[in-house]
Amino acid sequence: MQSTVLPRALTLEQQNALAHAIQANVPFVSRPFAEIGEALGVSEAAVLEQISAWKSEGKLREVSAILEGSTLGYDSALVAGEVPEDRLDEVAEAVNAHPTVTHNYLRNHDYNLWFTIAVPSEMGLERTLRVLATRAGVREFFPLRRTHTFKVGVNFDLLSKTSTTTAVQLEEPVPLELSAGDAALFRAIQTPLAIVERPFAALAARAGVSETELLGFSRRHLGNAMRRYVATFNHRKLGVQGNGMVVWRVPSSELSRLGPLLAQAPEVSHCYARNSIPGFDYTLYSMLHGPSDDACREVAGGLAERLGLADYLILFSSREYKKCRLRYFLPELEAWWSANASALPSCGDAKL
Repeated sequence: MQSTVLPRALTLEQQNALAHAIQANVPFVSRPFAEIGEALGVSEAAVLEQISAWKSEGKLREVSAILEGSTLGYDSALVAGEVPEDRLDEVAEAVNAHPTVTHNYLRNHDYNLWFTIAVPSEMGLERTLRVLATRAGVREFFPLRRTHTFKVGVNFDLLSKTSTTTAVQLEEPVPLELSAGDAALFRAIQTPLAIVERPFAALAARAGVSETELLGFSRRHLGNAMRRYVATFNHRKLGVQGNGMVVWRVPSSELSRLGPLLAQAPEVSHCYARNSIPGFDYTLYSMLHGPSDDACREVAGGLAERLGLADYLILFSSREYKKCRLRYFLPELEAWWSANASALPSCGDAKL
């Protein structure tokens, strides 16, 4: 009888290095986990075993593409709502029913419900938000569109329970002319990757193309339509309990100077400029993660002192109503619009 040699369990340091590697980049090769293992000096089998363990423990959400909606004909925004406390669960449920609402949090402010959404331009973001507000029974939701992106990306450290990322020069995305075949391939690469030796072969079969064609398509679009192809972890399962959205009151004339400086801080994972909304004239947004809320407060205080920005708020998430990767070209979105767009006339001409 042939004996089976089990992979040697990774040390904590090796686990940490693997977590960093798959959050930074999963390569478009036939056996990506073998290539990652080779770079770290561990076997493909050990990589597969560890990632599978994280998945079964609920620590790893998925490995898939993070697509740039503006290149694919989508309009997106962070959205804020002021919801009575006794109706939060009801309103959050109505919002979450929209297929392309991805992140939905309760945060500590009068604007207490914050979610992200992306819709095809022909549906219209404002029109969609009017329908959502009507269905949820609230007066209105307020979109905060990105006016500039200074930094995007999170990379959690398993040992320090923090996120540390490096700012890179972000190219302005170029809109694409998409064929039906292109849409099918994008649907495939946004599907969560199976943790097996040749995972892209399964995605290719799903799209009806060869593995070689899928990998070539993915490489061509990396850096434009596809921002990154990486793993996403459930940060609370990793012990990263602090999650603060720090908003800064910055004059528009100073955004182009202060945004890049804020993005250079390794503790900042996301950094955007956004439009203001009534009663909330903060225009520079950043995300901090840490082992506790106090740790985030300490980092924010240090950044404020370093940059000379005393006027800021930290909006902590006290409840996660929804968190998932954004998917594009969903039949469910068409179905949602068909079922709910009839609410639009009753919304009147309220302006957002």
